[in-house]
Amino acid sequence: MKNFTILILTFTFIECMTTLTSCNSSTRHNTAEDASINPAEETEVNDAEVELETIADSNLVVQPNIDLKASESLIKLESGEDLSAFLNENWTFIYHRDNRCDGSTDGRLENLKDIQIDSNIKVPVKNDGDGWACDKRDPTSYDLNFDLGEQIANWDRFEISHDENQEKNIVHIVGAGMSDYLKLHYNERNRIVKLEYRSEDPG
Repeated sequence: MKNFTILILTFTFIECMTTLTSCNSSTRHNTAEDASINPAEETEVNDAEVELETIADSNLVVQPNIDLKASESLIKLESGEDLSAFLNENWTFIYHRDNRCDGSTDGRLENLKDIQIDSNIKVPVKNDGDGWACDKRDPTSYDLNFDLGEQIANWDRFEISHDENQEKNIVHIVGAGMSDYLKLHYNERNRIVKLEYRSEDPG
């Protein structure tokens, strides 16, 4: 009986040692896996997260910067000073005029230099001759001599229009009632890449 008891205790001891060895091996394996993480990779992940946060933050301040630039250009516009400093070195001009008798006149001119905003611009336009208050006429095409200074000479106010549905990176400067206004398109450098002069017949 005594020998049988010793035999049982021996088997129990061996079983416990085997379990303990297995646990230690598993612990060493997990520690090795943790140690295999490259600190450089962890740094890259952190840097990427910071970069995304920076981009998100920068997007939040784009419009305020544009509003500031628009306010500066508004002052220059009203005082008749040069506006070339606010234009991109390559920009597009769009002209639109709606008249109750003549109909719609539209033109577009691309690849303009920044200094051309302060001079006369010859714009090819088309008129549809389809005004609602007069008999329809045949469409015509011609070159329109556009001078921004002359166009705004009779404006009775110079204001930035704030609309809750306003498109991003676009600012409206209104004058001559609500019929005539400028639509300024800004790029990421807060420079005007597209300028629209629009005149709508209030009738």
